[in-house]
Order: sequence, then C-alpha cells, then structure tokens
Amino acid sequence: MESLQQQNRINGAHAGLFASSLQHSLSSRRSGFEGGRDCGNGALFEASSDDADAQAALLEGWNQEYAQISAGKFLGSIREARIEDVNLFVETTSQALLQNGALSRDVIAVGVPVELPQAAVFCGTQTRERGVHVFSGAGGFEFYSPAGLVMSGVAVPRAALFDHLCNDERTLVAQKLDCAHLATGDRACVEALSGFVQQVLDLASVSPRLLGNEHLRLAVRAGMLENLAQLLLSCWALPQPPARIRRGWQIVARAREFILSHPESPTGIAEICNAVGVSRRTLQYCFQDVLGVSPIEFLRAIRLGGARRMLRTAASVTDAAVHWGFWHFGYFSQDYRNMFGELPSQTHRRFHSA
Repeated sequence: MESLQQQNRINGAHAGLFASSLQHSLSSRRSGFEGGRDCGNGALFEASSDDADAQAALLEGWNQEYAQISAGKFLGSIREARIEDVNLFVETTSQALLQNGALSRDVIAVGVPVELPQAAVFCGTQTRERGVHVFSGAGGFEFYSPAGLVMSGVAVPRAALFDHLCNDERTLVAQKLDCAHLATGDRACVEALSGFVQQVLDLASVSPRLLGNEHLRLAVRAGMLENLAQLLLSCWALPQPPARIRRGWQIVARAREFILSHPESPTGIAEICNAVGVSRRTLQYCFQDVLGVSPIEFLRAIRLGGARRMLRTAASVTDAAVHWGFWHFGYFSQDYRNMFGELPSQTHRRFHSA
C-alpha cells in the first residue's frame, strides 16, 4: 500500500507503466473504479492474473517483485477495499513464489494466512502456522510463499494505528516495527483480524451503498484498527497482574462514565485507556473481575441498548443499526437476539405495528 497521505490510492504513472504488460495477463471486475483503481471510499477492487509479475503489481505501493518457483500455470487474484485511510485485501496465488518488496515508513502492513498448505519462510523464519507477517520496516521483506497461499492483510498509516494505542503501548509497538519479521499472535486475535477483513470485503461486494455512509465507514475503520492493535499487542505485550477488586471498581466506573459520555461515537479501547489512565491489559482485567465481560463486550452492550431504544422511532432496522455503528447486519441481529431475546425486526414491528 502507498503511504496513505500520498496514495488516495492510485499512482497514475505506476498504473501506466504496467498497462501494456497487464493487458493480456490481467482480467478484472471493478466496482466503483476508474482508470483501473478506486474512485471513492468503500470501493471494491477485484482482479485476477495469470502472470506472477502482473500479480505483484496489483498491490500498489508495496514495490514488489514475484519470482515463480514451482512449475505450472500461475493463477492469482486479489480483493481489496479502502475504508477511509485503511486498506484491506485478500490475495490468492496458485504457485510457490519468492517475493520481495518494501513499503513506506509511514505505512504499517500486516498479513495473516487464511490458507497455508505448506511451510513458508518469511524474513528467514520458517513457519507452518498462521503467523503474523509484519511486512513493514527498514530493509523491506523477503517471503517464500508456498503454492495455494491465501493471505489476508491490512495496511494503515502508522499515525492512525498509534492514535489507536494507549500511551504505554506506542513505544513497544514502535520498537517491534523497526524491521519486517514473523511474529506469533494469539489465535483468537489472528482469527478476528482475518475474519474482519473478509467481512468488510464481502460488505463492499454485496452492499457497496452502505459504505457510502460516513458514520458506518468510521465504525468499520475503528473496528479494523482495534483488531490490528489487539493482534500486535498479543504478539509482544507482557501480561500484567489483575488489579485489586476495589481499584477495579473505580476503573470500571470511570471507563463507564467516559463511554456513556460518547454513546454514539465509535469509541476505541485506546481512547478509554487514555481517558482512565490505565493500560489495555489492566482495563481488560478490571472489566473481567468486576463485570465478567471484556471492555469490547461492554461497548457492544451499550451500543445494542442504544439501537434498541432507537428502534422505537427509527424508520427501519437498518437506520438504527448504522446509526449505532453496526455494519454487519447478520451479526447485529444475532447479537441483538442474544442480548434481548428477540430479533431487532420484532422490536421494530412492535413499536410500528399501527
């Protein structure tokens, strides 16, 4: 991905450079794209190629080269979307490749394999697991990717991620992002990031008009940054001992006050930590000790309650869901029913039956 201040997202000269070589090797379906790339927030880019060089060019700003290692016809594809200043993608490559590339220092890019049929080697480390591939850092990256690899990933401005971290986390993350490397993250965090990327791309494909809603885009952006922060911190942060119950009550009370003072905004965990003056781990322990839920679950409960109240007057279930930052309507309905014992459509119908 380009430095996101410079990209927006397309480099016309770069696209022109590859135009002739891609003409016969690249077939694509573009939704909301002009000149081969996107023309607005939430636009989906989908392309397929039958040449490794053409495939390498699809992720702009990565300055990549792909050398095909295994024998056989190459088939590759990419799905990519930009939500505000966050870029999400899923890339599929049918043959083993030796990849190398380098990103701008202003960009943090992380990948998690969705499918890893055989061992891979990333920056000198061999893995058969779904490790966290940190592509950013001085000196670029080298990657032996096996045949049949499906990689999901995200690229964000460094400043955007750091704004989403607590004060005490920024120094740690900055040190760890000095060079590209393979890290081991919490399995649940790996699944969460990979799943979130897929859900956003599906939304951009199936319901692109929804991503025209700025409030919803900001909620998606906040969710992606939170997933990325949680994943990176799960790789590197050391656990802290649980806070005492009395102090935990005080911290939860301050956090709750802050959350309720910003009920409709996509409040992130880092904002709560900075407002309360504690680390992410301490906040997690306090909520678990005092309320038996995580801060994320508490935030979701507050938003679900807000959506439930809004359903009394909203024109539609969709209006209430989007207003409160829910963009995956299947999960919204499921979470709503789990919380309140009925579907949001049933609540809406009860107040609008007349």
